[in-house]
Amino acid sequence: MHPIQMLTPLRKTTPRSRSLRSRLRGDPGERGPRMSSSLEIAGVSYTLSRTLLDGIDLEFRPGELAALSGPSGSGKTTLLSIAGGLLEPTTGTTSYAGRSMWQGTGDPRPEVAFVLQVYGLIPILSAQENVSVALRARGVDPRGADERAEAALARFHIADLADRQVEELSGGQMQRVACARGFVVGADVLLADEPTSELDELNRGLVLSELRQETLRGAIVVVATHDPAVVDVCDRHYVLDDGRLTDHVAEVDLSVWGRRQPVERPFETPQPAAVPPVEPAPPEQVELAELAERRTPAAGRGASTKEESGDDTIFRRPGSEPE
Repeated sequence: MHPIQMLTPLRKTTPRSRSLRSRLRGDPGERGPRMSSSLEIAGVSYTLSRTLLDGIDLEFRPGELAALSGPSGSGKTTLLSIAGGLLEPTTGTTSYAGRSMWQGTGDPRPEVAFVLQVYGLIPILSAQENVSVALRARGVDPRGADERAEAALARFHIADLADRQVEELSGGQMQRVACARGFVVGADVLLADEPTSELDELNRGLVLSELRQETLRGAIVVVATHDPAVVDVCDRHYVLDDGRLTDHVAEVDLSVWGRRQPVERPFETPQPAAVPPVEPAPPEQVELAELAERRTPAAGRGASTKEESGDDTIFRRPGSEPE
């Protein structure tokens, strides 16, 4: 059985015959009550020393899982940061429920939660404390926050790591703690930046299943990713390149999007030149070579020079006698 198929189905009423891809994508009839407002991005540009985003218009809808892909440096993280109110756009607006996402402070609205690519965990706190602090910041009492944090960690199969300090965890474990912290608050808008980049196949499937669960309750979920397997289970797919929106596919076809393109090779590696065969030497050259070899002392056979031994036999012409 495929590792992802060992996960608990998203709903008990899901027919056994439905494929994993369909279950992770979900069906409109199965989704929970949708919230009435979309996350709207209108004419957004963002410029520092260069233009990072240029004229972005997008709408992220409640109850849908949207993928945002593109090469490194294309503007995915910047767009998520502006969409969630961490950055103020140079031009354009971002809004949810009729209110601007930018509050003037760089702090996200309470309806927004992030799963950051760099985790954003506090090293000196335990895994449970890192999750609990997100609830306490929203006014949840400490005891209730700790209980909900423990349940969130169990949701990502890391309840046994609750008391361990973050600095003692692996990259994949920290990524799941970051997911637990982002999911635990039950936000209307969940923005996840590469939430599966450090995970193996089994845990990637677990995170994808939980992302789908968030949409089933009506949340807006946007995932920035390089992973075609993540794109494949999303409802919508938007592609960024050099800060511009270049493509939008309502139903993602992994066989097309993830297909490996042929590599152009303008310079072929030269093949080594063929070595011409060596012609055998004439018989007279062979005889002269053998005669010279007999007259030359062989290295390593105890041969010595005239100065060393006083014997000049090897230097005499054949047939001559010593004086």
